[in-house]
Amino acid sequence: MTDTYSPIPELNLLAEFEGSVDDLYAAGFSLDTTFGRDNTFLKDPQLEDRLILFAEANGSGSLYALWRIDDRTDLATLPVAILGDEGGIHLVARDIREFLQFLASLEEEPCCDWGEPLGFRNSEPTPCRNEYLAWLDRHFGLAPLDDAYDSVEAALVELGKAFTTWVYPLIPEAVYSPCHELNLLREFEEELDENYATGFGMAVEFGKYGYGEAPENPELAESLVPFAVANSSDALYVLWRVDDRTDLAALPVAMLSSEGGVHLIARDLREFLQFLASLDGEPWDDSGRIAFRDGEESPGRGEYIAWLERHFGLAPVNDPATVIETARAELGEQFATWLAPRVGRA
Repeated sequence: MTDTYSPIPELNLLAEFEGSVDDLYAAGFSLDTTFGRDNTFLKDPQLEDRLILFAEANGSGSLYALWRIDDRTDLATLPVAILGDEGGIHLVARDIREFLQFLASLEEEPCCDWGEPLGFRNSEPTPCRNEYLAWLDRHFGLAPLDDAYDSVEAALVELGKAFTTWVYPLIPEAVYSPCHELNLLREFEEELDENYATGFGMAVEFGKYGYGEAPENPELAESLVPFAVANSSDALYVLWRVDDRTDLAALPVAMLSSEGGVHLIARDLREFLQFLASLDGEPWDDSGRIAFRDGEESPGRGEYIAWLERHFGLAPVNDPATVIETARAELGEQFATWLAPRVGRA
């Protein structure tokens, strides 16, 4: 590889460095011999036009690509994504320099699959890592991140909404849902790997009812989009398609009980996230109203509250019932009018 490897000075310098060492310097990583090699295997012009392949990401054939988020000419400022060898596409960095830090921070090689958060798995040793760290500091004054996932999270926070808007119509299975906020929550849940809100857990598949969960009325089922389990009695949290808005995070949230009751919870998804942060008991359908069963505090609640503040600048409310009351005050009459002919009662 030479200094004309690519139109990106940072990658040209990296190509020179790679040619100067005789072993791995970042987990699973090596530059392609040809920058921007053939990507027609993606089999979609909108993917081919927007993804520029440039490196191997792991030992089983996953690839790194620049995502042409727009038509800017400075390719070094484009985000970087990983394309999983078994499927999936995931953002890993906001630009090339952050990507170089991501590489320096890897302890295991990355891997991804359809609709799943980025994962990491054991890989071959990287004998030349120290040389790479010295190179990164010498050329760019950069050091490894505290955690490789830091750059992934930063990319999701800043660019995740645009990425979801672009990729979901092309490859729906590439993300958990068409809703950026829920995708962030799914990432958090998978990374934390313990309960963080009483009774709550994301659905395995967004928008899909499990056996026996769907309302009998097809029109009701079509308008209520399930995304999470609400309690130990198999109630579901659902988005209420009150209209045809495209931003799903702006839709109201309701709870569909296993007995068939439907109850407003929050005016929109961010308000719902505050509701979750406030729970100290699981919600349930108590003869047509929402009540809260006593329960122990979720072990990951503190981490969730910190995540909520970090990503959205939001804090828990004093009482989760106030979120419900606010939703009912603003939307209750409209909700009751909509619901009554579909269930025979409000």
